[in-house]
Amino acid sequence: MMKNIRLAGAISLLTLIIIISCKRTLYPYPDNPLTNYYLPLEVGKYAIYQLDSLNFYYYGQLDTLTHYLAKDSVEGSFVDNLGHPSWKVVRYISPISDPPVWTPSSTNLVTPSSHSIELSENNLRFIKLAYPMKDSFSWSGNSYLPYNPYQDYFTFSTDGLLDESQWAYTYQHVDQPVTVGGKTYDSSITILQIDDSVNVPIVIDTSLAYRTYWSETYAKHVGLVSRRTILWEYQPPTLNGQSAYKIGFEVTQTLLEHN
Repeated sequence: MMKNIRLAGAISLLTLIIIISCKRTLYPYPDNPLTNYYLPLEVGKYAIYQLDSLNFYYYGQLDTLTHYLAKDSVEGSFVDNLGHPSWKVVRYISPISDPPVWTPSSTNLVTPSSHSIELSENNLRFIKLAYPMKDSFSWSGNSYLPYNPYQDYFTFSTDGLLDESQWAYTYQHVDQPVTVGGKTYDSSITILQIDDSVNVPIVIDTSLAYRTYWSETYAKHVGLVSRRTILWEYQPPTLNGQSAYKIGFEVTQTLLEHN
């Protein structure tokens, strides 16, 4: 009898250890899917934005500020090579004019699932939204990016700007109202992707400086309503006579209209 009691106790203890060691956080299937906060994935849906872009080119010798319109239009769907449904979203651009004069600029792919929404934009793959949608939840949204993804446009000397390990996409203000462009949306989510800087504001002009910031806000049943991106570095003057310069860009994207 005593042997049986000891055996039963050992089995109970082992079961308890297994339960504790296997304990993990489980999230139920979302009743508020991620697609509720993305551009509705239906052919014919579109969103029109104003884009204000500041670019630093040619070692700071040319600073270009441009204002234009961008239209993201859902124009088709297909099943990718992994069996996932994907949507073709064509971006058009136009000068700020009435009426706009739209010119195709790029074709992007959106691949939704129950746990994420991936965007392939200009051959760069981002995990834009992830489940669960709750404040402070983070994920590695740039995990598919190659090293130095903007090297065809800008030559950055520091890896602090684009080091994927430093980019932790994090939810803020989940299911909160937001006002963008004079219009209020009842439910929104903001994703802070990165907020990092060195020597900013530039108070020591003989030292390296950089600013890296990326934030996006999505409204329920609408999609992206605002985006703010800052990605530049400052190189101080050198002893061989090279003047100080900035290189990189800043972009502000604001929703104007959608259907």
